[in-house]
Amino acid sequence: MKNMNFLINKSIFFIFSKITTFFCWAEKKKLNEQVIKYVENSKIINHPIDTSITNFYFISNEINKLVNIRNKLLVCDKQSRKRITEKCFNLYCFLITSAKLKKKKNNFFKRKILEYVEETIARSIEKIKIEDIDKKLIPYSIYIRSEKSLGSLVADLNIACSSYLNKINSVRIRHLIIDKDEINIDEEWKKKHECFFNKKKLKIPISKHNYEYILNGLHKSSLRKQVLYLLNIPFENKNLNKDVINILKKRYDIATKMGYKNWAHYSISHFTSEKNNYDKVNDFLALVKMKIDKEYDTVKCSMEKTINLEKSTNMQVNIDDKKDSCVKLAIYDWNYYYNKILNKSDEYLINTYFPHAHVLKNFLIIVSKIYNFAYEEVKQEAGQERWGKNSHIYKIKKKRNEKIMNSNIMNGKNLLDNTRREQDKSGSNLLGYIYIMPYKDISFMDYFRIPLIDSLPNTCLICAGHVLIDYRFLSSVPIEKKLFSCSEILTLFHEFGHAYHLLFLSTKYNMYRMSNMPLDYAELFSHINEHVANNYNIMYNLSNNINDNSKINEYLFKTMKFDYSRLANIFSQSMLDYAIHNLDPYEFFDGHQGMVSCAEVVIRSIRGTRGKNCNSHGDSDKYGMHTYHENSYDHSLDKFYSTVEKYFPYSFSSHYSIHSTSFPYHFSCCYAGSVLSYLFAEMRVLLNFSTDNLSLKKNSSLVSFQRKFYEIIEDDLRFDANPSIITHALANKKMLLRKAAH
Repeated sequence: MKNMNFLINKSIFFIFSKITTFFCWAEKKKLNEQVIKYVENSKIINHPIDTSITNFYFISNEINKLVNIRNKLLVCDKQSRKRITEKCFNLYCFLITSAKLKKKKNNFFKRKILEYVEETIARSIEKIKIEDIDKKLIPYSIYIRSEKSLGSLVADLNIACSSYLNKINSVRIRHLIIDKDEINIDEEWKKKHECFFNKKKLKIPISKHNYEYILNGLHKSSLRKQVLYLLNIPFENKNLNKDVINILKKRYDIATKMGYKNWAHYSISHFTSEKNNYDKVNDFLALVKMKIDKEYDTVKCSMEKTINLEKSTNMQVNIDDKKDSCVKLAIYDWNYYYNKILNKSDEYLINTYFPHAHVLKNFLIIVSKIYNFAYEEVKQEAGQERWGKNSHIYKIKKKRNEKIMNSNIMNGKNLLDNTRREQDKSGSNLLGYIYIMPYKDISFMDYFRIPLIDSLPNTCLICAGHVLIDYRFLSSVPIEKKLFSCSEILTLFHEFGHAYHLLFLSTKYNMYRMSNMPLDYAELFSHINEHVANNYNIMYNLSNNINDNSKINEYLFKTMKFDYSRLANIFSQSMLDYAIHNLDPYEFFDGHQGMVSCAEVVIRSIRGTRGKNCNSHGDSDKYGMHTYHENSYDHSLDKFYSTVEKYFPYSFSSHYSIHSTSFPYHFSCCYAGSVLSYLFAEMRVLLNFSTDNLSLKKNSSLVSFQRKFYEIIEDDLRFDANPSIITHALANKKMLLRKAAH
């Protein structure tokens, strides 16, 4: 069966390679060949490129030629074999990028050809041993295919993940319909969400992007509970819980077959820099939890005072009256009171200080000063943008700062001198080009879907010196009225951290050497950049109010800067991913299905029961929502929820579901089980960086930051020699617990 599939893929590859060669005119073919030569040798193309140069079929054909050449070389010619293998890997990474850039065109045929290319390279590696190249540098998909016993298991896993993701993306958006006076929120925002036939009511779409914002404006606990219900109900009755368990079992089988305890053990070992510290992970998580609990003690006291004050003044108590002081608040009530005690400003008011045109114009000015690089925008004619409408292309050059350079030379490093870096005509060091695509294309049907997986931003290295940032922000109509939210501003900095890091590394290393970069190392630089954004001086320079051109003041900034919840949120997402992959799914779930223990009956009674007192066809309440019968709800993940709930400051409530969070995105990726990398990166920043005093006006603060940043890049944390953040944190427990949250 496997050989038959390979022959089918080979036939598809052969047909398309011939068609591509036949219909490719001479000039286009010459351009493609030039690009191939640059990419396979990891050299920088010193001019802007576009999607037209990334011809998927042409690249796959060139890889096949190189594999055939490698197979014919003598076994003793190790140097030539190694060089050709590296070229194959470089082109394979370029091929993956090409597939992503044009994923809507001939998707089926591309997938089959990609399978053929991976299988061909894997067979070549098996046929002529791989001693000429480090095994850990083999791209992940090829490494898996080279392991014969894992090929079919991984293929089944990928199909299951794809099916799960398709279900997630097929959900239809739900709306909360309420009176205008039932929510305390900006009046201009209310006008945008008025019901078409009844202007006294609001029709508010509920998704993971806005539900916390809505919760914070609703005074009644019952309404907040309805928001959580609307957020999660689209994901019920799709067998998603069973899909998750099925995927977990497949992953467990693969991990144990490879000699690991479970998928978390395998994933942490393969995708993070902490591969030798799996046994210390629980101690590390306990330490982080201790830090979070210590910081949340103040929050809990303030919450209790606020609730008691409401009771003493005969106000309506805005929490579920079933709760008592011994039971944690439900997630929807906890969010409301947390926002209230921190005196957060209305987010829409903050958004008015960040109109899209001003932010995009000034963002590069600000980050170029922070990281000490020069840039110029490559002009594109309106309507002929190379990377789509509203896209921007920037040429990035490295400045020479004597203070930074002299410091690093004294330390035995010369960060700004690299023999592989191309020189432009002015003689300055060319780092390359960054392509920014701010907005995603929206179709008519997108207005009826919940934007979840498809709307997540991403950054990819196209080839050496060329990085694409696809922010995928949701555009407004008209685009001139687009305002950036706090989370979108943070995303601007996060993805640029990835882009600049990739740009810098691509001038130093072969492209394939970056494909297996530890995730916590990759995330470190995006987290550094997020902390850069958590600075009043930076946000002051980025802001410009749409009404009066004023700058954001320090009071408003304090309501949007990082608080205790940042580390807690990163911890909770990491904990969910780690906990669900660190168990034996056969033992944990199979014994649970079909029976409910006494303990679980108590848990359900505390958390609440879905569809209580409803008929089998479902009832509608006054908010226009259907409530389903208890028997229609899948309880198969309840045991897991009750297990991990202790790590959260709130209770999940009866309407909580992991499917409405960012969980599906991470869970469906190959690096599922290593989301801890985000926590590793954040802890490394907290223990090594401080951006509080960073100022665009104080050159000394910029130089100090730049020295630290470029030293970390030069230290190259990609390999085994890097210092373990788990070991460092456990050795500096007292310092970590003393360190205050930003």
